[in-house]
Amino acid sequence: QRIPSKNVYYYRCPDHRKNYVMSFAFCFDREDDTYQFAYCYPYTYTRLQHYLDNLQRRNMEYFCRELLGLSVVKWSSCSKDDYCISMN
Repeated sequence: QRIPSKNVYYYRCPDHRKNYVMSFAFCFDREDDTYQFAYCYPYTYTRLQHYLDNLQRRNMEYFCRELLGLSVVKWSSCSKDDYCISMN
């Protein structure tokens, strides 16, 4: 479930050397529930691959990179009824 945008704040904060800060308001209404939050800023597939390549080169014992699958996308540049393989 997404937090409504009216409850999310993104601003320059003087307490953090005028860097941008994101904060949000959330009400924990059930004591027995487990709450998890995730945030992801937009980035390109190429940028992700460079980041993962860098991690892989470091040979860390707790990092494992595997190809899970390929997506098949019909591109307008492909000939009629042909399918192009896409990694994004």
